[in-house]
Amino acid sequence: MASSSGETADGVAKNPQKDIDDLLAHLDLREDELEDVMIGADEVTELQKDARWLAIGKVHTSRAFNSDAFIWKMKAIWNLSREPICREAGENLFVIQMHCLGDWKKVVHQGPWTFRGWAVLIEDYDGKDDPERFVFGGLYVWAQIHGIPEIYRKPWIVDDLARRVGKTREVQMSPKLFYEGNYVRIRVLVELNRPLKRVVSLNIDGEGKKRLYVKYEKVPFFCKHCGIIGHNHEECGDGVWGAKDLQYGDFMFATRRTTPFVEPRAFAGRSRGRGTGHGLPQGMPRKRSLQDAALDDDADLKDDASSPIKPTDIAETEADAGARRNLNFSDDDPGSKAPPAIPMETVDQEVIPPPPPQYADPRDHSKVRKTSTTPSELASSAASSEEDRRAQ
Repeated sequence: MASSSGETADGVAKNPQKDIDDLLAHLDLREDELEDVMIGADEVTELQKDARWLAIGKVHTSRAFNSDAFIWKMKAIWNLSREPICREAGENLFVIQMHCLGDWKKVVHQGPWTFRGWAVLIEDYDGKDDPERFVFGGLYVWAQIHGIPEIYRKPWIVDDLARRVGKTREVQMSPKLFYEGNYVRIRVLVELNRPLKRVVSLNIDGEGKKRLYVKYEKVPFFCKHCGIIGHNHEECGDGVWGAKDLQYGDFMFATRRTTPFVEPRAFAGRSRGRGTGHGLPQGMPRKRSLQDAALDDDADLKDDASSPIKPTDIAETEADAGARRNLNFSDDDPGSKAPPAIPMETVDQEVIPPPPPQYADPRDHSKVRKTSTTPSELASSAASSEEDRRAQ
């Protein structure tokens, strides 16, 4: 379980390195304990390249939480191109190693990030100093300054107003209005030990002072009594406050704009996919089911169509005559042909089928021709054929 680090029970900041130095001052170290591990200049250069994408972070809360749940949750929120390497470097301290510039910029310069509503402080880290000695400067948030008159909506004036909110990193003079109101958008560093700014003042010579509201787009838990990020008003002091004591609240949050619903227009072109027919050309009738066509009656399904040229009884007589001619085998119908009747006396007799023809090998016929033909037979056959021609 991780918890808030850097303070003792009395609220005094801890310095672990100082405790170690005081302990070593009273020890007599042996020579084998004083042997050095040398790192050359080339190795230092390579190690510094790997440390380019390092960051250090902590959760700004005094409550205990599961460090594994924090690491898993932040990896899911960041959704980086390559999975970062996260490790615990102390109580509520985490060192994060990214692998490319895009992932590092997203983790360090975007946000603000929150975990269970608490602020997640993340800053650049060179990897040389002790993580427990690292001092976090604050939390970068997106804020809005509302109601600046158009004549005074100039970059240098807006920059001075933004500095009243916090250390300015970015100013957007004409942002896209994803939130309600007329405002300029600023990204500022909020100090965690000071209350959030609710208004900034613009003093115009001859016109007097103008109070300009400051709203925040995404800000973690803060106290409605003291306005400091990190706890709520029930954890501030004894937690018992009246309505007049809550000087901060939800009115400091920016409100998202709600776009009106627009009915989609019917597409007049041909659909290229499978759907519900929205892509049919205008005016083309759709296919109807039996229920849509009201064909739920047996009488509607019968083929009783008739022609005005041809009487119904004639058409029905000619259509049915062929079917009766093929199906009726009674003696009353002269046009029908019944199959021949089998005599009763042959029913009980055993019918013997004829034997199948015997197979003759063609090679046997050629052998017979060769052996049976003699010179005398050939001469007699030639004489008989000569006599036949003379007779003709």
